Amino acid sequence: MRVGVYQNDPLISFDDNGTAEGLYIDILKNIASKEGLELEFVPGTLDRSLARLDNGSIDIVPAIPFTPEMNERFLLTTEAAFTDWGVVYTYSDSNISSMNDLGGKRIAYYEDIFFESFNASPGNSNISYTFVKGENYQAIFEMIQNRDADAGIIARSYGNEHESQYDVKKISFVISPTDMVFALPKNADMNISILIDENIRQMVIEDGKIHYITPETETTDLNTWESPSWLKFSVSIGGGLLLLLVILSLILRNKVDEKTYELNSKNRELEVEIRERKIAEEKLKQYSLELKHSNELKDLFTDILRHDLINPATVIKGYVEYLMEVETETQKREAASAIERNNKKLIYLIENAANLAKLENMDELDYESLDLKEVIEEVLDNLKPKLDEKKITVSFDQDGGYPAELNATIEDVFSNLIGNSIKYSPSGTTIAIKINDHEDAWEVAITDQGEGIPDTEKPYIFDRFKRAHKVNVKGSGLGLAIVKRIIELHEGSIEVEDGPDGKGTTFKVTLKKEKI
Repeated sequence: MRVGVYQNDPLISFDDNGTAEGLYIDILKNIASKEGLELEFVPGTLDRSLARLDNGSIDIVPAIPFTPEMNERFLLTTEAAFTDWGVVYTYSDSNISSMNDLGGKRIAYYEDIFFESFNASPGNSNISYTFVKGENYQAIFEMIQNRDADAGIIARSYGNEHESQYDVKKISFVISPTDMVFALPKNADMNISILIDENIRQMVIEDGKIHYITPETETTDLNTWESPSWLKFSVSIGGGLLLLLVILSLILRNKVDEKTYELNSKNRELEVEIRERKIAEEKLKQYSLELKHSNELKDLFTDILRHDLINPATVIKGYVEYLMEVETETQKREAASAIERNNKKLIYLIENAANLAKLENMDELDYESLDLKEVIEEVLDNLKPKLDEKKITVSFDQDGGYPAELNATIEDVFSNLIGNSIKYSPSGTTIAIKINDHEDAWEVAITDQGEGIPDTEKPYIFDRFKRAHKVNVKGSGLGLAIVKRIIELHEGSIEVEDGPDGKGTTFKVTLKKEKI
């Protein structure tokens, strides 16, 4: 198999001796070794490699962006081992911090899909730029550092690998997320494309190293999916906006704390400055208005999370469900199914973020007398289909009542913790749940027989968007942050440790008993 190689470090490249290297070269070598193929690498530019693919002088080109134009011109694989996008960089002490600051600036670019997408974006029609062409991404970094350009567009794969070598910073903006796939001639044997896709589905890529997984260890569908460009753009913008809103919400919370401190200081001044009471009162009113405005902004962002972001995702859900009903072509049904799966992830993330934002704004909860045993049993009933699916048994044999003053949100805590135990436990294992009596509190211990959590990661698993390194397991990174916040509002505590004999994981939740 003759392989076209061009310079797109670190995905694909060749050194001065013409030796091919990079992530996609390693993937192809793994497939060739497994399937008994011989590879011949042919160095060249991207345009030359694609021209060779057209005339049949080579058989395949790795790391090609999946675009409608490329799909029309070549036979593309559908599984992507890597998704790339464009990132805007500027020099470190620049006052450019958003896309709005780029108006009238010099922007360095390299002829690639990310520049084309940026230049063709409808949102840029009313903004003037001066474009400066660079020979490659390295040249763009050098132009920015030397102030020959105010900013530059660089693929995130190259930027992550080389940004530390330059005095630059990136702007939080994502340009055209694109799956990087393999391209074959249009008339190539479809079985070759299928063979590559099947191998990529069995691969796990960690720290640049490639591993094959077996059916016994596979815990989730590894397929990346062929997504329409409009959906990629919508999801990327929605995801970026979601992250921005969460960050702004946290900033506003800090601002509220600062204003509250200032208000307290002003009150102390009033006690010793009677003659300036009128002026001080006016200032106090102003600070109160600012505090009220900050709280209104926090509520606004929470409403945006709940409504403005969830609505487009709900519309997508409706259309996809309709397509799944009427579409008969297998490939299109598979594409619609992939959209449906990823849209569910987006909705789950938005709902969790909105839930966390709501909990962060609460100072206290309303409580009622609930029995911990009954709460856990109800959670187990709700999770029974998942338990049956993985043939997992639960050891929970408690006698007597365990009354506590709780809010209904406590059910979310145990749903999340037990659900995680099911998710990370091998099939056919046992989850042990035990309620221990600790004087004025109940301690609920949940132990699974999964792979456990490394000690280096235990301190961070309750942070927002932090997840223990679980390969091929879905999650938003917000579940345990929500758990921790609910327990804090109950004035309880949660901790994590290794299971008995160092196997599995044990979560311990401590909650106050009901006052007699």
